Amino acid sequence: MADSLDPSDLTSRYDKVLKENQEKALPGITKRLLGLDIVKRETLASRLQHTKEREVDRLTKVTESSGKTYILNIEWQSSNDPNMLDRMLEYRVMAWQVHHLPVKQYVLYMGSGKPTMKSSLEQEDLNFRYHIVNLGEIDYKFFLESNKPEEKVLAVLGDFGGDPPEQVITRVLKEVSAEADGELSRNKYFNQLQILVQSRTLDIPFEIAMESIKTFFRIERDPLYKWGEEKGITKGAAKERKKAEKEKLNEKIAIALKFKKMGVSIDDIAKGTGLSVDVIEKL
Repeated sequence: MADSLDPSDLTSRYDKVLKENQEKALPGITKRLLGLDIVKRETLASRLQHTKEREVDRLTKVTESSGKTYILNIEWQSSNDPNMLDRMLEYRVMAWQVHHLPVKQYVLYMGSGKPTMKSSLEQEDLNFRYHIVNLGEIDYKFFLESNKPEEKVLAVLGDFGGDPPEQVITRVLKEVSAEADGELSRNKYFNQLQILVQSRTLDIPFEIAMESIKTFFRIERDPLYKWGEEKGITKGAAKERKKAEKEKLNEKIAIALKFKKMGVSIDDIAKGTGLSVDVIEKL
Protein backbone atom coordinates (compact mmCIF):
# COMPACT_ATOMS: atom_id res chain seq x y z
CA MET A 1 0.00 0.00 0.00
CA ALA A 2 1.22 3.50 -0.69
CA ASP A 3 2.81 5.34 2.20
CA SER A 4 0.36 7.47 4.16
CA LEU A 5 1.09 11.15 3.92
CA ASP A 6 0.49 14.01 6.31
CA PRO A 7 -2.69 15.88 5.26
CA SER A 8 -0.76 19.12 4.85
CA ASP A 9 1.74 17.33 2.60
CA LEU A 10 -1.09 15.89 0.52
CA THR A 11 -2.65 19.33 0.16
CA SER A 12 0.59 20.80 -1.15
CA ARG A 13 0.89 17.91 -3.63
CA TYR A 14 -2.69 18.42 -4.83
CA ASP A 15 -1.95 22.11 -5.31
CA LYS A 16 1.15 21.32 -7.34
CA VAL A 17 -0.73 18.90 -9.61
CA LEU A 18 -3.57 21.31 -10.24
CA LYS A 19 -1.31 24.27 -10.90
CA GLU A 20 0.62 22.17 -13.41
CA ASN A 21 -2.56 21.23 -15.27
CA GLN A 22 -5.00 24.10 -14.96
CA GLU A 23 -3.69 26.11 -17.91
CA LYS A 24 -4.84 23.37 -20.28
CA ALA A 25 -7.62 21.80 -18.22
CA LEU A 26 -9.65 24.83 -17.17
CA PRO A 27 -10.83 26.03 -20.62
CA GLY A 28 -12.59 22.70 -21.15
CA ILE A 29 -13.91 22.61 -17.60
CA THR A 30 -15.32 26.13 -17.72
CA LYS A 31 -17.12 25.38 -20.99
CA ARG A 32 -18.29 21.81 -20.49
CA LEU A 33 -18.73 21.64 -16.70
CA LEU A 34 -19.56 25.20 -15.66
CA GLY A 35 -21.43 26.04 -18.86
CA LEU A 36 -19.61 29.33 -19.45
CA ASP A 37 -19.39 30.26 -23.14
CA ILE A 38 -16.11 32.16 -22.94
CA VAL A 39 -14.66 33.53 -26.18
CA LYS A 40 -11.81 35.59 -24.73
CA ARG A 41 -9.65 35.08 -21.67
CA GLU A 42 -6.68 36.79 -20.07
CA THR A 43 -4.88 35.18 -17.16
CA LEU A 44 -4.32 37.65 -14.34
CA ALA A 45 -1.75 37.68 -11.55
CA SER A 46 -2.71 35.19 -8.83
CA ARG A 47 -1.55 37.55 -6.08
CA LEU A 48 -4.09 40.15 -5.02
CA GLN A 49 -2.68 43.06 -3.10
CA HIS A 50 -4.43 46.14 -1.84
CA THR A 51 -3.75 46.89 1.81
CA LYS A 52 -2.73 43.24 2.23
CA GLU A 53 -1.84 40.36 -0.06
CA ARG A 54 -3.70 37.14 -0.85
CA GLU A 55 -2.95 34.41 -3.41
CA VAL A 56 -5.76 32.73 -5.32
CA ASP A 57 -5.61 29.54 -7.39
CA ARG A 58 -6.84 31.03 -10.64
CA LEU A 59 -7.94 34.52 -11.62
CA THR A 60 -8.91 35.19 -15.23
CA LYS A 61 -10.45 38.13 -17.05
CA VAL A 62 -12.98 36.59 -19.42
CA THR A 63 -15.52 37.68 -22.00
CA GLU A 64 -18.50 35.49 -22.87
CA SER A 65 -20.11 35.25 -26.32
CA SER A 66 -22.83 37.60 -25.05
CA GLY A 67 -20.18 40.31 -24.61
CA LYS A 68 -20.26 40.15 -20.80
CA THR A 69 -16.82 40.69 -19.28
CA TYR A 70 -15.95 39.75 -15.71
CA ILE A 71 -13.28 38.26 -13.43
CA LEU A 72 -13.50 34.46 -13.10
CA ASN A 73 -12.07 33.11 -9.84
CA ILE A 74 -11.67 29.32 -9.63
CA GLU A 75 -10.39 27.60 -6.49
CA TRP A 76 -9.47 23.93 -6.13
CA GLN A 77 -10.30 22.54 -2.69
CA SER A 78 -9.28 19.11 -1.38
CA SER A 79 -10.91 19.40 2.06
CA ASN A 80 -13.78 21.16 3.80
CA ASP A 81 -12.35 24.46 4.94
CA PRO A 82 -14.55 26.08 7.60
CA ASN A 83 -13.14 29.45 6.53
CA MET A 84 -13.91 29.01 2.83
CA LEU A 85 -16.79 31.49 2.85
CA ASP A 86 -14.57 34.13 4.44
CA ARG A 87 -11.80 33.46 1.95
CA MET A 88 -14.04 33.68 -1.09
CA LEU A 89 -15.65 36.89 0.14
CA GLU A 90 -12.22 38.38 0.71
CA TYR A 91 -11.02 37.28 -2.74
CA ARG A 92 -14.09 38.83 -4.33
CA VAL A 93 -13.65 42.18 -2.61
CA MET A 94 -9.94 42.34 -3.39
CA ALA A 95 -10.48 41.31 -7.04
CA TRP A 96 -13.03 44.11 -7.36
CA GLN A 97 -10.67 46.60 -5.73
CA VAL A 98 -7.85 45.69 -8.13
CA HIS A 99 -9.76 45.23 -11.42
CA HIS A 100 -13.12 47.03 -10.94
CA LEU A 101 -15.04 44.32 -12.79
CA PRO A 102 -17.84 41.94 -11.71
CA VAL A 103 -16.52 38.72 -10.17
CA LYS A 104 -17.86 35.17 -10.62
CA GLN A 105 -16.46 32.51 -8.26
CA TYR A 106 -16.35 28.71 -8.25
CA VAL A 107 -14.84 26.20 -5.84
CA LEU A 108 -14.07 22.82 -7.45
CA TYR A 109 -14.22 20.37 -4.55
CA MET A 110 -12.08 17.27 -5.00
CA GLY A 111 -12.06 15.83 -1.49
CA SER A 112 -13.68 12.68 -0.16
CA GLY A 113 -17.30 12.87 0.93
CA LYS A 114 -19.59 15.82 0.32
CA PRO A 115 -18.60 19.48 0.67
CA THR A 116 -20.00 20.99 3.86
CA MET A 117 -18.62 24.50 3.40
CA LYS A 118 -21.03 27.42 3.50
CA SER A 119 -21.38 29.08 0.11
CA SER A 120 -23.60 32.06 0.88
CA LEU A 121 -23.90 34.87 3.35
CA GLU A 122 -26.99 36.97 3.99
CA GLN A 123 -26.78 39.93 6.30
CA GLU A 124 -28.38 43.31 6.38
CA ASP A 125 -27.14 45.20 3.31
CA LEU A 126 -24.98 42.25 2.22
CA ASN A 127 -25.85 39.23 0.08
CA PHE A 128 -22.93 37.10 -1.10
CA ARG A 129 -22.72 33.75 -2.85
CA TYR A 130 -20.17 31.61 -4.66
CA HIS A 131 -20.61 28.26 -6.42
CA ILE A 132 -19.36 24.87 -5.18
CA VAL A 133 -18.97 22.06 -7.73
CA ASN A 134 -18.39 18.62 -6.21
CA LEU A 135 -16.23 16.69 -8.69
CA GLY A 136 -17.19 13.49 -6.85
CA GLU A 137 -20.73 13.86 -8.20
CA ILE A 138 -19.62 14.20 -11.83
CA ASP A 139 -19.65 11.02 -13.94
CA TYR A 140 -16.01 10.07 -14.43
CA LYS A 141 -16.70 9.44 -18.13
CA PHE A 142 -17.35 13.18 -18.51
CA PHE A 143 -13.65 13.90 -17.97
CA LEU A 144 -12.58 11.06 -20.26
CA GLU A 145 -14.49 12.67 -23.13
CA SER A 146 -11.78 15.32 -23.32
CA ASN A 147 -8.73 14.77 -25.52
CA LYS A 148 -6.51 16.54 -22.99
CA PRO A 149 -4.71 14.34 -20.46
CA GLU A 150 -4.87 17.23 -17.98
CA GLU A 151 -8.66 16.80 -17.92
CA LYS A 152 -8.62 13.02 -18.16
CA VAL A 153 -6.64 12.65 -14.92
CA LEU A 154 -9.54 14.32 -13.09
CA ALA A 155 -11.70 11.29 -13.91
CA VAL A 156 -10.31 9.52 -10.83
CA LEU A 157 -12.04 12.21 -8.74
CA GLY A 158 -15.43 11.66 -10.39
CA ASP A 159 -18.38 9.40 -9.67
CA PHE A 160 -17.59 5.79 -10.60
CA GLY A 161 -21.24 4.77 -10.49
CA GLY A 162 -21.43 1.00 -10.39
CA ASP A 163 -18.08 0.47 -12.11
CA PRO A 164 -15.37 -1.26 -10.03
CA PRO A 165 -12.69 1.24 -8.94
CA GLU A 166 -9.83 -0.84 -10.34
CA GLN A 167 -11.59 -0.99 -13.73
CA VAL A 168 -12.12 2.78 -13.76
CA ILE A 169 -8.57 3.61 -12.77
CA THR A 170 -7.16 1.16 -15.30
CA ARG A 171 -9.20 2.87 -18.01
CA VAL A 172 -8.03 6.31 -16.90
CA LEU A 173 -4.41 5.19 -16.90
CA LYS A 174 -4.72 3.75 -20.39
CA GLU A 175 -6.48 6.80 -21.84
CA VAL A 176 -4.02 9.22 -20.25
CA SER A 177 -1.16 7.12 -21.59
CA ALA A 178 -2.66 7.21 -25.09
CA GLU A 179 -2.90 11.03 -25.05
CA ALA A 180 0.44 11.74 -23.37
CA ASP A 181 3.14 13.26 -25.55
CA GLY A 182 6.05 10.91 -24.92
CA GLU A 183 7.39 9.00 -21.92
CA LEU A 184 8.32 12.03 -19.78
CA SER A 185 4.82 13.42 -20.17
CA ARG A 186 3.28 10.03 -19.39
CA ASN A 187 5.39 9.70 -16.25
CA LYS A 188 4.24 13.13 -15.09
CA TYR A 189 0.56 12.26 -15.47
CA PHE A 190 0.98 8.90 -13.74
CA ASN A 191 2.64 10.63 -10.80
CA GLN A 192 -0.24 13.09 -10.72
CA LEU A 193 -2.75 10.24 -10.70
CA GLN A 194 -0.92 8.65 -7.80
CA ILE A 195 -1.40 11.85 -5.81
CA LEU A 196 -4.98 12.62 -6.85
CA VAL A 197 -6.27 9.12 -6.22
CA GLN A 198 -5.32 9.38 -2.55
CA SER A 199 -8.13 11.88 -2.03
CA ARG A 200 -10.51 9.02 -2.90
CA THR A 201 -8.75 6.54 -0.56
CA LEU A 202 -8.41 4.12 -3.48
CA ASP A 203 -4.74 3.22 -3.01
CA ILE A 204 -5.16 -0.55 -3.27
CA PRO A 205 -7.28 -0.54 -6.46
CA PHE A 206 -4.86 1.97 -7.95
CA GLU A 207 -1.98 -0.42 -7.31
CA ILE A 208 -3.98 -3.25 -8.90
CA ALA A 209 -4.70 -1.09 -11.92
CA MET A 210 -1.07 -0.12 -12.25
CA GLU A 211 -0.05 -3.77 -12.14
CA SER A 212 -2.59 -4.65 -14.84
CA ILE A 213 -1.10 -2.31 -17.46
CA LYS A 214 2.60 -2.82 -16.80
CA THR A 215 2.75 -4.78 -20.05
CA PHE A 216 2.34 -1.49 -21.89
CA PHE A 217 5.96 -0.66 -21.16
CA ARG A 218 9.37 -2.25 -21.06
CA ILE A 219 10.08 -3.12 -17.44
CA GLU A 220 13.38 -1.26 -17.21
CA ARG A 221 11.71 2.01 -18.31
CA ASP A 222 8.26 1.32 -16.90
CA PRO A 223 7.03 4.37 -14.94
CA LEU A 224 4.54 2.16 -13.11
CA TYR A 225 7.32 -0.13 -11.97
CA LYS A 226 9.32 2.88 -10.80
CA TRP A 227 6.29 4.20 -8.94
CA GLY A 228 5.85 0.90 -7.16
CA GLU A 229 9.55 0.65 -6.40
CA GLU A 230 9.55 4.12 -4.84
CA LYS A 231 6.59 3.23 -2.66
CA GLY A 232 7.89 -0.19 -1.65
CA ILE A 233 5.09 -1.98 -3.52
CA THR A 234 7.33 -3.95 -5.89
CA LYS A 235 10.59 -3.63 -3.99
CA GLY A 236 10.48 -7.24 -2.81
CA ALA A 237 9.71 -8.50 -6.31
CA ALA A 238 12.54 -6.36 -7.71
CA LYS A 239 15.03 -7.85 -5.25
CA GLU A 240 13.93 -11.37 -6.11
CA ARG A 241 14.26 -10.63 -9.83
CA LYS A 242 17.75 -9.23 -9.38
CA LYS A 243 18.74 -12.20 -7.22
CA ALA A 244 17.50 -14.65 -9.86
CA GLU A 245 19.35 -12.78 -12.62
CA LYS A 246 22.57 -12.83 -10.61
CA GLU A 247 22.26 -16.57 -9.92
CA LYS A 248 21.65 -17.23 -13.62
CA LEU A 249 24.69 -15.17 -14.58
CA ASN A 250 26.86 -17.05 -12.07
CA GLU A 251 25.69 -20.36 -13.55
CA LYS A 252 26.66 -19.19 -17.06
CA ILE A 253 30.05 -18.05 -15.83
CA ALA A 254 30.68 -21.40 -14.10
CA ILE A 255 29.76 -23.29 -17.28
CA ALA A 256 31.90 -20.98 -19.42
CA LEU A 257 34.89 -21.43 -17.13
CA LYS A 258 34.53 -25.19 -17.19
CA PHE A 259 34.44 -25.31 -21.02
CA LYS A 260 37.33 -22.86 -21.24
CA LYS A 261 39.48 -25.19 -19.12
CA MET A 262 38.47 -28.03 -21.45
CA GLY A 263 39.87 -26.08 -24.40
CA VAL A 264 36.56 -25.19 -26.08
CA SER A 265 36.90 -22.11 -28.28
CA ILE A 266 35.81 -18.78 -26.82
CA ASP A 267 33.45 -18.15 -29.74
CA ASP A 268 31.68 -21.46 -29.17
CA ILE A 269 31.42 -20.77 -25.42
CA ALA A 270 29.94 -17.35 -26.17
CA LYS A 271 27.33 -18.87 -28.48
CA GLY A 272 26.42 -21.56 -25.96
CA THR A 273 26.19 -19.38 -22.84
CA GLY A 274 25.17 -16.02 -24.23
CA LEU A 275 28.08 -14.34 -22.48
CA SER A 276 30.21 -11.81 -24.34
CA VAL A 277 33.65 -12.71 -25.67
CA ASP A 278 35.22 -10.05 -23.44
CA VAL A 279 33.69 -11.58 -20.32
CA ILE A 280 34.84 -15.07 -21.25
CA GLU A 281 38.39 -13.91 -22.05
CA LYS A 282 38.68 -12.40 -18.55
CA LEU A 283 37.70 -15.66 -16.83
